[in-house]
Amino acid sequence: MSQLSRHKHNAVASYSAQYSKSFVERWDDLIDWEKRKAGENGFFEDLLKGHGVKSVIDVSTGSGFHAVQLKRAGLDVVATDGSSTMLTKARANFRMHGLQIQSHYRDWLSLDPQELGQFDAVVCLGSSLCHVFEAQARRNVLEKFRALLKPGGLLVVDQRNFFAIRAGQFKSSGNYYYCGTHASVSLGEVHADLCEFIYSFDNAEEYRLQVYPLLPGELKTEVLASGFSEHRSYGDFQPDYDMMQCDFVIHTARKTA
Repeated sequence: MSQLSRHKHNAVASYSAQYSKSFVERWDDLIDWEKRKAGENGFFEDLLKGHGVKSVIDVSTGSGFHAVQLKRAGLDVVATDGSSTMLTKARANFRMHGLQIQSHYRDWLSLDPQELGQFDAVVCLGSSLCHVFEAQARRNVLEKFRALLKPGGLLVVDQRNFFAIRAGQFKSSGNYYYCGTHASVSLGEVHADLCEFIYSFDNAEEYRLQVYPLLPGELKTEVLASGFSEHRSYGDFQPDYDMMQCDFVIHTARKTA
């Protein structure tokens, strides 16, 4: 089986294997919570509150950064992740910050509104949806997210700017997402079906993540086809942006009633 085929096969379930315990232990060094908080400047908190959100499920909580920020902003937060190592790290961070945040080890296809309830918002950040290689599989995941939303609820999904990356304009500014000074992000293999990120730490540790290089236009189309409307996008937290210059693209949409 080719490298690409291996990553396409059962992509929703297998992505978590890339997040080894040693990699996850270094994840917060990559982010630098305080610098990331300053770079975001309350964007997601203000976005959700501006849409009247009171309850939110963070379906790719990672090490828990956004769940902590949203909880501190006064929202009712539930956190889930399909990587057990990431969820363990998130729970440790919740305790360290003195916060009680309900959390569950769940891959996206096992998210059940009968168990978890419905929410005013679903957030899926960290370019996490790009771990899913097949378009129909992403549609299935988006439909799971939709089921978790109350009528008119808000979906927030972000992604690496693969439009620029696939055009040879990769950049990682260090201003917004990966703000740590003890790690760097570079590219390995890149083509229309695969993008490999290389995370290098200053003690010479190196880790690789392989994802699908999902174009922003593709994701918009898939979101709208999954029962959402009122799509909007932001480049590095700005509504007006140059697609060739931003690191990340953030999408928002409403659940069609």
